[in-house]
Amino acid sequence: MQAIVKKSFVGNFVMRILNHLAITPDGNRRYAKKHFLPFKQAYWAGFDKVKEVLDWSDEPDKITVWALSLDNFVKRSSFELKILFKLMQRHVDESLEKQSFIDRGVGVKFFGRRDLLPRELDRRFALLEEQTEDQEKQLNIAVAYSGRDELLSAAKAIARDVKEGKNRGSLVFEDFTQPSTDSQKVAGVMSFWIGAVMVCGL
Repeated sequence: MQAIVKKSFVGNFVMRILNHLAITPDGNRRYAKKHFLPFKQAYWAGFDKVKEVLDWSDEPDKITVWALSLDNFVKRSSFELKILFKLMQRHVDESLEKQSFIDRGVGVKFFGRRDLLPRELDRRFALLEEQTEDQEKQLNIAVAYSGRDELLSAAKAIARDVKEGKNRGSLVFEDFTQPSTDSQKVAGVMSFWIGAVMVCGL
């Protein structure tokens, strides 16, 4: 996969003008089974792969990784989520200590239903966001995120604003198609992508 994308960046005009790459990692459990690993090691390998992507993908200024969908957040067992959140926190702590994203010139933003995450994990996310402000590149990480949930939340917010007289009905469509405050960090892993490539199965 890495070699194919590298070649595409060099040889394809469309890829040369790409400024936002979206990645939906998949197959952690299959990877663990194939290599006879506990699934937490497979997840850790996935975290390391994100940093590898940052190292070899020079051209896109923005990269978005869908780390955990809201659907998986609901379906996964509390035991598995606890391990996953611990791994996330360890990885964030390591990045904070080594300033690895700053060394790469990458700013990190987390988005999604962060209110559902463990409080300490969300605090670490905020620390990493603060540490990596004002970098040349941007890494957006979706955690407990669902495009459907964001669209529904946006629709409800607009309906509430119209009802309260804060928004005119004629402006609803215009407002709905603009990123919400939360999604300004990623102009949407919503239901549509403009100028982004979905890469599955890293």
